[in-house]
Amino acid sequence: MRLLRIENFRHIDRNKAGGDAYLEYGDVEVRAEFIFYLQGNDCLNIRLGRHDTRVSTQELEDFLRQERQHLRKAIKPEVERIRQERRES
Repeated sequence: MRLLRIENFRHIDRNKAGGDAYLEYGDVEVRAEFIFYLQGNDCLNIRLGRHDTRVSTQELEDFLRQERQHLRKAIKPEVERIRQERRES
């Protein structure tokens, strides 16, 4: 399993954001919602939301556990962007 992209990164709550993750699963592309728990511009934790039923919940949770550090670094610019947008509005 490999992350292709994260789209629709948005605030869900004051310290929570969500994004639609598109993953390569074998020879198909699947979608899963990732929920990011934030403190300031840092991501503290990532949880799994709704996802494509072609991939099991356990496989996706294992993927999150393995890739958590990489995902935290990858979304940092998006976190800063949505925080800035919220301050301006």
